[in-house]
Amino acid sequence: MIETVSPGSPYYERVIELGNANSATLGHLPYSAIEEAAAEGRVLAWVEDGEVKGYALYRKRIRAGDISLTHLCVNRDRRGRGIARELVEGIVEGNPNRAGIHLSCRKDYDADGMWPQLGFRRLGEKPGRSRAGHPLVTWWLPIAAQALFGESEQEDARLLVAIDTNVLLDILEQRDFPASLALTADWVTDVAELAVTAQSRSELSDQRPKEEGLESALSEFRALEPSDDAWQAALGQLEVEPSVAVLGGGDLRVVVQASTGGAAYLVSRDEGLLNQAERIGQKTGLNLVGPDDFLLCLQSLGGDHGHQTRAIAASGMVVSTVSEMPSNAALSAFCHHHVGERPSSLRQRLAISTAHQGRIEHLVTDSQEPLALAAMHRDEASVTVTALRGAAGQQSYTAARQMIHHLRAIVANDGPATVVVDDQTHPSVERALRDEGFRPEGSAWKAVVQTGVFGSGDALPQELDEVGWDRLNAHLVREYERYAWPSKVFSGAIKSYMVPIKPEYARVLLGYEESQARLFEMHARAAAARENTYYMTPRSFVEAPARIIWWVSDGGALGGVRAMSWLDEVETGDPHRLFRKHQDRGVLDKPQVLECAKPFGKSGDLAATALLFSQTEIFRDPVPIARARGLCPDMNAGGYFVTTRRVEEQSVRALYEEGSRSDA
Repeated sequence: MIETVSPGSPYYERVIELGNANSATLGHLPYSAIEEAAAEGRVLAWVEDGEVKGYALYRKRIRAGDISLTHLCVNRDRRGRGIARELVEGIVEGNPNRAGIHLSCRKDYDADGMWPQLGFRRLGEKPGRSRAGHPLVTWWLPIAAQALFGESEQEDARLLVAIDTNVLLDILEQRDFPASLALTADWVTDVAELAVTAQSRSELSDQRPKEEGLESALSEFRALEPSDDAWQAALGQLEVEPSVAVLGGGDLRVVVQASTGGAAYLVSRDEGLLNQAERIGQKTGLNLVGPDDFLLCLQSLGGDHGHQTRAIAASGMVVSTVSEMPSNAALSAFCHHHVGERPSSLRQRLAISTAHQGRIEHLVTDSQEPLALAAMHRDEASVTVTALRGAAGQQSYTAARQMIHHLRAIVANDGPATVVVDDQTHPSVERALRDEGFRPEGSAWKAVVQTGVFGSGDALPQELDEVGWDRLNAHLVREYERYAWPSKVFSGAIKSYMVPIKPEYARVLLGYEESQARLFEMHARAAAARENTYYMTPRSFVEAPARIIWWVSDGGALGGVRAMSWLDEVETGDPHRLFRKHQDRGVLDKPQVLECAKPFGKSGDLAATALLFSQTEIFRDPVPIARARGLCPDMNAGGYFVTTRRVEEQSVRALYEEGSRSDA
């Protein structure tokens, strides 16, 4: 019998005991990560005579729209009796709208022969990323749909994660620090690439100068090798910070070599470093965390990283065209110093675009701090981006996403085109490109700008032609629209909801603001609210993925239908936990979230519902209520705007086309 296990379930501790007994193959998972997964309904147990004989623990990947299987464990004396199959079927039954289940498993494990029997198909094999180097096989079980552009996890999509000397020694010497050792578990190394700085390598050589096999052991980790000029300049900036400088030269070198080497995270057990994590993050953009916290982060965010909605809303970013070639000093902030690039080389890239009647765009803060730089030129239906750079720092990813969307908006004004980014890319820029729908093609990145709106009966765009209208679903349409922005496909089979939102929330979530104010203009131009979280009183009928039409209530003449988004995820639960989990993706404060909480379910506990949404597009002008009622007959029902309601997709299309008309 399959049971969903919550932290208060009588089976919860039995699940933990079974996992601990099989930790050699499952890998360590922090207690807090298991607790959070259980609280979210992501732990299933197979129970017989009151005893847990097997369990599955999984995570939901928001952008990929699929399930990543972390643990599938069956008690040794019950294996071969179909328990694993029932657990997998339980995941499928509970997640019918997910694209599929993705996992990686070592080839030398007994389970390697089990996955085909459970319906998984083999996507490929790659060299093992664990210290032992065992080959890792990737498996895929489709549920609702396969991805439009391929299902397998791309090698270069992994997070680059630096580990400091103490964590490195934990792994090499197999010390009794389970969280450090778990960094080499299959489910971790499938999404994170471990790297070591030159400083840590030097410290290790000093501690173990004559040990044989040391270089071989270190070769199992990526070496971070920024140029001396780059990391020494960053070191100089940190050394003048009194609170950080007390850490000592060795620790600071690890930090700056990790940040200038492109790492998104630095994992450490050094309490002195961790105590300065916030300040270091502000100065370098590096996320400094302990091993347990990093594992929890991977689980709770489903492998999705870089949400900085609060930073987007408060940054005061200004994007504009550069009228003359930037100076060497200005270009230096965007050079790839870790490979020795000089301002003169970057200037040549910019000059290629200007020589073809192209343009240079830059993104700065209100105080003129550089954030992003790009150059592009057009040749009929092809646009080449010769430079796409984000300045080093905490907002590098955020700024890159803003710039990418800004460039596509410029292209869209001149008509459909293929957009190719032909430049060296930093890991944060690569993540931004992926999240904006670009796909790697050799050393370049490609997406398209298409301006059509397609409905059932129309000829499908080329990217969807082989799929056909009858096989389209929300996953495929959402992925296509990210790749071919601003094109839209209304298949008639995508769930859609009308969501009322108060003006004070719409101002920050959607860019809603009076026409003379700056916030709306900034959001509309730079797509500053493309990813966010909205909270409401608990709802059980709302499902993702789906479209959202936002109705700004009580807005008077400035109210009406304001925007359209994709609903990526819906989560209902304790409002404190929801806020803690999604605060980096949301701009609402905790008191605002708590206002939404109401007694819910059989327990009557306070709960709220979080709507995680993305790809928000602000309408040129709001669709006023009188016009909206004519386009969407359901709106004429009494009390229609009191709460969130299901709406027909054909009405969504009508509202979108009305709000997006160029002559509106």
